[in-house]
Amino acid sequence: MKTEVIWQQLIEGGTEHLILRQGARIAAEGLAVGVLQGAVYRIQYQIVCNAAWHVARVKIRDLLNRKEIAFYPGPEGRWIHDPGPAFDALQRCTDVDIMVTPFTNTLAIRRLNLAPGESREIAVVYVRVPGLDLSSLEQRYTCLSQDPQGGVYKYENLETGFTSDLKVDADGLVVDYPGIFKLAWKKSE
Repeated sequence: MKTEVIWQQLIEGGTEHLILRQGARIAAEGLAVGVLQGAVYRIQYQIVCNAAWHVARVKIRDLLNRKEIAFYPGPEGRWIHDPGPAFDALQRCTDVDIMVTPFTNTLAIRRLNLAPGESREIAVVYVRVPGLDLSSLEQRYTCLSQDPQGGVYKYENLETGFTSDLKVDADGLVVDYPGIFKLAWKKSE
């Protein structure tokens, strides 16, 4: 199955185009352009997951600053730079969160597969833009509601206290991240 979406970034302005292919594995390709804190960004990413939404590989390119990073989960929960050594500071991370895309919320929502009322804390590889700096970030997802059309999940950044109720569609794709992202278009085939 192939799905394409366009999200509108509501903070200072921006847009993302995502192509998501789902089958024996999940492959996402996104291009996000916009402005954050007065800085223009143009980020291209590829994320590959297994069928259970466990991240297998991540590649991110900052097209304006000509910087690229690639990493994947290795043995003992260590993230490996491709090519290069493990990122020891990211050892407990299970997911990835790229700050300029709501798609990375889908990764956690789909992988956790929470029932209504259920909550789970996770550590993610957080990717700051611009700069592509990596850090570990503690988050919590709580399923507030589910129905055949989608659901609502409470997202919490456990380090800053930021929270938001994310509305998602039946595919787990963010429809409304209040004040931050909004789904503008979707096509599935």
